[in-house]
Amino acid sequence: MRKPKEMFEITANDKHQITEFTESYASFNRIINNLQRQYIELREEFTAQNERLAETNKKLIEMTRRNLEATEFLNNLLTSMTAGIIAVDQDGIVTHFNPAASVLFGIPRREPLGKSYREVFPPGEPIDANALRAVETGRALESVEKELVLSEGTHLSLSVSTAILRDSEGKPNGAVEVLHDLTKIKKMEREISRLNTLAALGEMAATIAHEVRNPLAAIGGFAALLKRDMAADDDRRKLVNKICNGVDSLNHTVTALLNYTRIEEVKREEVIFDGFLRRTLDQYRYENSEHLEGMTFELSPTYGPGASPIPLMLDSMLMRQLFFNLFTNAVEACGGSGKVTIKYHVMPRQQATRLYGERIMIGLDETVVATTVEDSGQGIPDDVREKLFAPFFTTKQGGTGLGLAVVWKVAKAHGGEVIAEQSQAGGARFVFLLPVKIAHTDSGFTEESE
Repeated sequence: MRKPKEMFEITANDKHQITEFTESYASFNRIINNLQRQYIELREEFTAQNERLAETNKKLIEMTRRNLEATEFLNNLLTSMTAGIIAVDQDGIVTHFNPAASVLFGIPRREPLGKSYREVFPPGEPIDANALRAVETGRALESVEKELVLSEGTHLSLSVSTAILRDSEGKPNGAVEVLHDLTKIKKMEREISRLNTLAALGEMAATIAHEVRNPLAAIGGFAALLKRDMAADDDRRKLVNKICNGVDSLNHTVTALLNYTRIEEVKREEVIFDGFLRRTLDQYRYENSEHLEGMTFELSPTYGPGASPIPLMLDSMLMRQLFFNLFTNAVEACGGSGKVTIKYHVMPRQQATRLYGERIMIGLDETVVATTVEDSGQGIPDDVREKLFAPFFTTKQGGTGLGLAVVWKVAKAHGGEVIAEQSQAGGARFVFLLPVKIAHTDSGFTEESE
């Protein structure tokens, strides 16, 4: 049996193992401490990185908000501009097309986007005045007058400016084209030139008419006195009667001339065209009933189902005179026996510009109310048609040649036009064109209850 002292005796090998364990434990503690320190440092770095990321996100959100506001502002600016804006990228693909350009070209706003400029827009003259050529040549233009014809036949006169678009490094990445519509201005310039010529002729005619009226009154007065002093059976009374009739005819012509040369002041008021036209026709038939026994009148408005009345701004008195003259001309063309048909309708803007764009000034927000007065007479010879609205031109015995001239004058005073045509049935047809705002033509015409 061993002694107690021998039971707890530590050998050298045990001491070595204890030393190794102690060292291992100390090394493990150092590793643990090092890992804990690294974990704390990583946690602090992670917290700092999170704070920096939160700050960066905050700045990014603010920048995004500002960019959205800037984009919205630019979009609103492009949308509200009255000038047409077309932008293309470096490959000539359309990237921007604002509402004003959509109205100008008659193309839905989104249709050109993503398409080649050449596929959508005609080049016009000069061919360099567009965004595509600006991209290809690298040259910008300013306020160049350009003429082009759209696919439906509309002629446009434009003022074009182009500019090169560049990226943040200053490299070209596209071009923009700014368009101003000069079509109405150009037509107005031509119309003013024509009206100035007519005004000069009118002043001269008015002066001559005043000079003629005074001696004419004297001739008429002396002829009346001469007729009074003659016996009832005096053969010379026939000659005096011819003088008096001639004086009356000349005085009527002079009065009509003075009325024609008078500058009309157009007093516009809101009028429901359907009711106005019906009342005008009824009044004409009432005032001229003794001359209309062999005449038939038919008023046929053209409008869609569920239509509502359309108000027009016009001078009722002048417009009544216009239609009275057209009705009288139609009755005389029929020789007092025949049919007169009156029709009217609102034309789609593209159709109006295609058919009458060269004859009448139609704004970008306007279309045309077309009223036709057609008779069953013999029609209008081709060599006469272009002269019908000239003052003093007439093909009728005893006519003054001022009835249709007054029609033309009143139409022009309202910004409209009147055109003489041959009807399919062989008679004459007069087309009166009156501009109207597109916003008023959504539902068409309807009959007015009176």
